[in-house]
Amino acid sequence: MSTLRMSLLAAAFANRNHKTEEEPTPLDEQLKYLLLFERKKCSALLFFGALFGFLGFQFAFIIGFYKFCDPHVSEFHVHFPSGYGYFPSTVSEMVHNPQDPAGKCFFAFEFVGALLIFMSWYPWELRNVYVGDSTSISCLNQLSWPMFRQFVPSIGMMIVACVTSTPFAQANVLDCVCISIHIIGALMLFVGYAMAEAKTIGFLNIKAAEVTAKTVGEKERKVRKAFLAGLILAYLAFCTITVMLGLPLDQIGGKPDVWEPKWRTTSEGHKEKLIVLVDTASGFVLGLKIASYALEVMCG
Repeated sequence: MSTLRMSLLAAAFANRNHKTEEEPTPLDEQLKYLLLFERKKCSALLFFGALFGFLGFQFAFIIGFYKFCDPHVSEFHVHFPSGYGYFPSTVSEMVHNPQDPAGKCFFAFEFVGALLIFMSWYPWELRNVYVGDSTSISCLNQLSWPMFRQFVPSIGMMIVACVTSTPFAQANVLDCVCISIHIIGALMLFVGYAMAEAKTIGFLNIKAAEVTAKTVGEKERKVRKAFLAGLILAYLAFCTITVMLGLPLDQIGGKPDVWEPKWRTTSEGHKEKLIVLVDTASGFVLGLKIASYALEVMCG
């Protein structure tokens, strides 16, 4: 319970027990004000958190698409034999460089958005989300669903924003550690949210919580189920295409990105191996990469 809520409750009980010459504010009015204030604050934080998260994805796409159309302004500074610029298959890959404009915008907006959502405590404040503190996760009896929804998706969003990924072709052993942490954050965000929402509204074989069965209207429930189904289908399709892009598509006529090792001499005279892009994907492989990116954006 917040400090503000405790102070207002204390003031309400004080007014009830100590009459003054002036007409005191009734206790129920003060409590009503408190609840309305908390819900309004929560709704505002949740709205702007979602808005900032949306803007982070949009600015990253605009910058990445501009670099795709004009490779000279990208980090490669060259036109490729395929005639196309480099288009990453995931948002994580597009924003992997924190020094790049896309990386800067994504980090700023996604982290602020996650922080606002976390500060809203909406799983406890909104009637159409709160499922009751006594409703706990089956395998974790001490963790309630509201607490799970409060911490897991928003912290996952923070991890995705802070721990950047690296293109697999360029990743070394240490980069793989960051990629693993990044993937865990993405699972916390997408899968964690889907689990909490399924428990809230009831989905497929998952029974809705008793509290939200009374507080969520039938029309709202149908709309939320449609969005949840879209999220699940988009994420499954995204995972499927990601696996497909890891296959040797060049053996069936595809034209994937071509990465080759090159050596350069550092200022200290040491030889350093670099993995550089010499040609970009085209044809149906490029279509798969664009579809993969679009599906991840839909999930977000």
